[in-house]
Amino acid sequence: MLLKNDLVNLAGSTMRILDIDLAKNLVWVFPIADEKALPLPVRLSEITNLTPLTSTIQPDVRKHSPTAVRRANLAWSRIEPLVSNLAIYDYRQRNMLIEARARELKCSPQTLLKDLRRYWCGGQTRAALMGKFHNCGQVSYDNPGSRRGRTPEYGNHDCFLVMSADRKNMDKVIRGCYLKDRTVSVPAAYQRLLEKYYSYFDGNQVRYIKPPGEIPSLRQFRYYLNTHFTLEEILRSRLSDKSFEQNHRARPGYGLQDCHGIGHIYEIDATIADVWLVSSKDRSRIIGKPTLYLIYDKFSRLVVGFYVGLEAPSWPAARHAIISIAENKAELCQKYGVPYDPADWPATGAFPQQFVGDRGEMISRDSSLLSKNMAIIIKNEPALRPDRKGTVECGIYVTQKSMADAVPGYEPPDNPTKRRGKKYDKDACLTLDEIKAVLLTDIIMHNRTVMKQYPLSAEMLSQGVRPIPTEIWSEDLKRRSGSLTRYDEKFVRLSLLPEEKATVTKAGILFRGCYYTCQEVIKRGWLVQAGQRKFTLNVSYDKRLVDSIYIHDDTGDKGYIEATLAPRSADYKGLSFDEVGAYEHMRAALRHEADHINAQERSHFHAVIDPITEHAKKEMRKVSKGKSRASRKKDVAPDRLDERRARRQIEAPINRKPPTPSISADVIALPGRAKDEESATPKASPGSLTDRLRLKRQEMLNG
Repeated sequence: MLLKNDLVNLAGSTMRILDIDLAKNLVWVFPIADEKALPLPVRLSEITNLTPLTSTIQPDVRKHSPTAVRRANLAWSRIEPLVSNLAIYDYRQRNMLIEARARELKCSPQTLLKDLRRYWCGGQTRAALMGKFHNCGQVSYDNPGSRRGRTPEYGNHDCFLVMSADRKNMDKVIRGCYLKDRTVSVPAAYQRLLEKYYSYFDGNQVRYIKPPGEIPSLRQFRYYLNTHFTLEEILRSRLSDKSFEQNHRARPGYGLQDCHGIGHIYEIDATIADVWLVSSKDRSRIIGKPTLYLIYDKFSRLVVGFYVGLEAPSWPAARHAIISIAENKAELCQKYGVPYDPADWPATGAFPQQFVGDRGEMISRDSSLLSKNMAIIIKNEPALRPDRKGTVECGIYVTQKSMADAVPGYEPPDNPTKRRGKKYDKDACLTLDEIKAVLLTDIIMHNRTVMKQYPLSAEMLSQGVRPIPTEIWSEDLKRRSGSLTRYDEKFVRLSLLPEEKATVTKAGILFRGCYYTCQEVIKRGWLVQAGQRKFTLNVSYDKRLVDSIYIHDDTGDKGYIEATLAPRSADYKGLSFDEVGAYEHMRAALRHEADHINAQERSHFHAVIDPITEHAKKEMRKVSKGKSRASRKKDVAPDRLDERRARRQIEAPINRKPPTPSISADVIALPGRAKDEESATPKASPGSLTDRLRLKRQEMLNG
């Protein structure tokens, strides 16, 4: 079905349907491409089967000037009586109507005819009469003979005409200089343009810029930059995509649009707290600034977990913050002397569907334990995008600001970079336990605070819910109760510890160089069983302390067995596994060095005994030549008795005389001895081989 203002393709031309006269079976059309066109009658049967090209008038969204609006209203007042009369379409009556209206307005008929053509071509709306001032100006940019613009106020030169080559030069300088370096300003880039493309060298190779009128102006350069490059393109190129997304991007949405409710997303982040601490043993000793972890529920802004301690921002510290979600808050508040109210901690033990962090501890291999053991999704936002987890980022800022005027030793973040900044560390007096009490109190205050800018839904407003984190959590819990999961502290603590294999030996359970045991292991006979054949077990451990490990036990009630260091590894008590690894590496190095030392000493041993054995073998061959083995063993008992009596004469007397040598042999020089040591050692007088060996052994011991 065809309607008024539809565009159709008729006889190879695009026609606009002006009106349909069913009584006369006529359709009035207007060729929109013909500047001198007038309405034409077409039989309805000729266009019935045609498909309209478009059935709507595209709105003109340009911002028109007051002059353009005034001219459009004036043109409409001139032709309004004409377009309301259907006789204007008929060529036999059109001229009379136009001439009569022209005499009435005292204008020319051509003016009315021009207005009518614009009205019919543009879709028969008042907006079609708007002047096309955007098409005004020079059309042929590359016409060297044309000149544009007024005469410059200063100087008698002509205005420079920007040609295609000039636009290419500007484009190269903008892309190669201005967009690549944020330190380059527009005037600096313009200067580079003149030096590179609009300068010349004289005979002395001195560069000169061409005179005005032969170079584009700074205003023309700015115009090209602003009309051919969008602000987003400029900012992304000069800053970076990450900087643009963080500071300059459009933000039509709001923070909760991707959050389904409480317990859907927890945000976690860490920072170094802006407060100096002192030692709990001696307050005169400053121990530096603690690490602060906070965990926020994104929907309610409720603080559900925290950690403040001396561990560096890492997975072990983040694990403490996650475990604190399930920690007994009554015992925690009692430990640090903070008043306890169960209403302040409505999310105790409730774990989310997603944990959102940055590319730090939450991207480590150990963080996958959350997904493996607790079915929690880990999401890491891109680097340098704190706005993607703005809840916890702002929460950390607010938490530290709230302590600024209440905590001694607080240091503003900008103070360390100041020259001759104030020494806030001299005011430090709080210990780690005291700052934990301060943080607990601050969290309770935050969970009770009214958030003025919180976007309460219409349903919450109608129910009278105040924008307080605890109230938002309690109210939304009615809707999300089936989506939350609760875990106890022991399960969470064990689930987040890293897992590895340990070897069971008869000396104990060997894990990373340490031996462990406990009564349950001994009672089950695992050590005896390992004496026949070693086997492995799954264990969980804390990298920071080797004192105990957790053995996985599917048969027990707890699901694990706690084993402590065996006596043979007691020296390692209080150390971390990294420290034990360093000691074990040193022990392995000693064993490797011992192999070489032992081989060298064995070489010295062979160097001494080989001449003795060779001499004995030679003498034995001489005296036993022609004798059988049986004849040599025939008188073993009497020969042994004679030898024993002879030795007693040498060894038994109280006042023994130096033994006389019975065997002559050369002195054997041991390898590896320095000549000065040999010369310093007194030489033995000729004697028995035994005396010589004894002397040589003494030399070895002295050496």
